[in-house]
Parts: sequence; structure tokens; C-alpha cells
Amino acid sequence: MRIKMRKLKNFVKKLPRILVERFILTLLFLLILAFSLGLLVFKVSISFKEKKFPKIETFNENLYQKVLEKIREREKKFEEINQKIYLNPFEEK
Repeated sequence: MRIKMRKLKNFVKKLPRILVERFILTLLFLLILAFSLGLLVFKVSISFKEKKFPKIETFNENLYQKVLEKIREREKKFEEINQKIYLNPFEEK
């Protein structure tokens, strides 16, 4: 166990030197790794965007009429509020 730790410690100490001696190979490996990860992220994001927007194939006329009716009801309520006269609590008597 002690010998393995020493070997590991020595390897970690020599690792920067090994990487610098093989600079071109290291650079090429890191470049390929970065492009691969970028491509993977791109593919995943594209697949999420495709699933996000469902297609509507038919137009539901009944649902459209119900929505229009709700909008008209809300507009009537807003008009009634504008016609009502409220007392001014800050007015002096």
C-alpha cells in the first residue's frame, strides 16, 4: 500500500512534465474532447426544443367560443367598475 502511494505521488509530480513534453498530443486530445462535449450539449438542447412545442392539429371552435365569452364577461365587469361612483374618503365635509 505504501509503495503504491509513492508511485502515485511520483506520477502526479511528473504529470505536468509529461503533458508538456507531449504538448501537441495533449492539445489535440483536449480539443477533440471539447468539440465532443459541445456537440453533445448542442444535440441535447435541440432535442429539448423539439419536444417543447406540441403541434395543434385541429381548431376547436367550441373552446374558442368559450374563451371569447369569458373575455366579454371580463370586459363587462371592467365597464361596470368604471361606471360606479365611489366616495372619496379624503374629502372634507
